[in-house]
Amino acid sequence: MQFLFLILVLTISISEGGKLGRLQSVAVSGQVKCEGKPAVGVRVDLMESDNNMEESGIIDDDDFMSYAVTDELGNFNMSGSEVEISGIEPYVNIFHKCDDGLSPCQRVLRINIPKSATIWGDTPTELFSIGIFELAGKVIGERRSCAYRNLTSTSI
Repeated sequence: MQFLFLILVLTISISEGGKLGRLQSVAVSGQVKCEGKPAVGVRVDLMESDNNMEESGIIDDDDFMSYAVTDELGNFNMSGSEVEISGIEPYVNIFHKCDDGLSPCQRVLRINIPKSATIWGDTPTELFSIGIFELAGKVIGERRSCAYRNLTSTSI
């Protein structure tokens, strides 16, 4: 009887892709500026941390959930979901060239999203806003990435 119960629990817990856990989701929005002007064409990735560390790949690669490109006002809005046994740990990576001169690739700014902004299920019921974020100037913990070096020249 206990074996059948275990099989039932595992069957219910395994979702698409064969991952063990429950589907959880988050929605996030914000506006980015460069030297006070809208940062147009900036790529923003919605990610889920599997490491509890700043860099991915230490334990397991972080999970990509969604992406957006900022509009003519520097706004972005997106949602994503991921299957995890414990609560998801979402964050956004903002890839930009603001205040960067001729340096190769993009600056990457990571902004963590609080766990309180996540829900169980596939449709977020609330939208978490990071507010208005100024990209000019150096931020502690930012890094560089060439992952999206082919963004258009109008991308900041």
